[in-house]
Amino acid sequence: MTAAGLTSPCFVDGLSSRVECGSLAVPVHHDAADGPTIDMAFVRLPARSATPAADPVVVIPGGPGQSGRSIVPIAARLLDAANVDRDVIVIDPRGTGHSGKLACPVEDEDFVADRERVIADTIACRDALDADLTAYGSEAVADDLERLRQHLGAPKLNLWGGSWGSRAALVYARRYPDVTRSLVLDSVAPTDWIIGASMGADADRALQRVFEACAAESGCAQAFPTVPRRFNQLLNRLDARPHTDDLAHPLTGATRAVSFNALRMSSAVRGMLYSDAMIRVLPYTVMQAYEGRYAPLYAASEAFNSGTLDDLAFGMMLSVLCSEDIGTLPSDGVGSEESTSFLGDQIFQFWQAACSVWPRHAVAEDFHDPVTSDIPSLLITGSWDPVTPPYTAHQAARTLSHARVLEVQGVAHIASSRGCIPRLTAKFIDSADTASLDTGCVDQIQPKAFFIDATGPEISE
Repeated sequence: MTAAGLTSPCFVDGLSSRVECGSLAVPVHHDAADGPTIDMAFVRLPARSATPAADPVVVIPGGPGQSGRSIVPIAARLLDAANVDRDVIVIDPRGTGHSGKLACPVEDEDFVADRERVIADTIACRDALDADLTAYGSEAVADDLERLRQHLGAPKLNLWGGSWGSRAALVYARRYPDVTRSLVLDSVAPTDWIIGASMGADADRALQRVFEACAAESGCAQAFPTVPRRFNQLLNRLDARPHTDDLAHPLTGATRAVSFNALRMSSAVRGMLYSDAMIRVLPYTVMQAYEGRYAPLYAASEAFNSGTLDDLAFGMMLSVLCSEDIGTLPSDGVGSEESTSFLGDQIFQFWQAACSVWPRHAVAEDFHDPVTSDIPSLLITGSWDPVTPPYTAHQAARTLSHARVLEVQGVAHIASSRGCIPRLTAKFIDSADTASLDTGCVDQIQPKAFFIDATGPEISE
């Protein structure tokens, strides 16, 4: 056992080197410390220095519902330089991964169905889970982190939070400001922003930016001059008459009948917008589908689902979103921009239906207030992010007096891996100073080229 008896050596998929795995029993309800507990799992990447700093970097994954264990290889790469002088600790937030995962099966093609089906499936999941579903939220995760800090004997924490993890980090900073040394927030979800309320409009704007980038790139513009119009025509066609085809699964090779309607098409495109790699094939994939060839779209959709939905603790997501976000809005809580987007408001209505039968917990009176803090904060955002667009980072930064926003052009959700960002992140964590950070290299990060056919992008000399 190491780390004050908390961890044991272990291996994690995707890493060749041995790390340390551990767990800590935390109260189900922190206001009832003597009651039942949850084991919060975490992975520790020991600092490579012989004399490491006492304040580790703690990584909080996104979702909500993503496990930390699944992103350890990514965290190891992004924080490799910071890991020289500091431990990097990646947590499975309660309700995810090895921390009592609140798993609900989600079939991709039936993810959005009729309201009665959604309610019935949600009730079945709710009743099958052996857990107090009111005990899962951003504030509980923040309190778990504080228990972990105390148990590790760390004087302060440096927090790296991605997507929803950025919100949990902000909540921790508000609740425990004196022991928060620095914040690195990628794809920021501020507390005064409702997750999911603008998902259609935000995705629509991201898609338009991608189409504009295609038009500005000679190879893409020449290959797909009509892709925006064809995309809209394709959605109208599928809305009138869904397309069914026998397609091979990209991972298993098994052939099955796959049906695409407008909603499944638009959901698949939104999934592609999450990923830089997927974006590069998006114009090609749309045009292939328009011409009746749906295999590339199916492959892209399944690749996203296998990497996202399989790991996601859907019950944890419901517990968070129903209490903190979508479940707080009225049924008509989206505006005209949302309903007229290519995604429409059907996914929002799905969440509304699911939340109507899911237990909710109370949040602090100030939960939805902006987090006001002088803690040094580095905020990172991708200009093409369809989920947490750049405006969310700037919104959070307005009340963080020592904040710096890095907007990376031509990048989607989670921008920390691109160009010089890992090096800047390490320098910031080392110094906890935004003023001295030379960020000129961020402007030199260039978007990758679009694929113009199945062989790849056209690279100009």
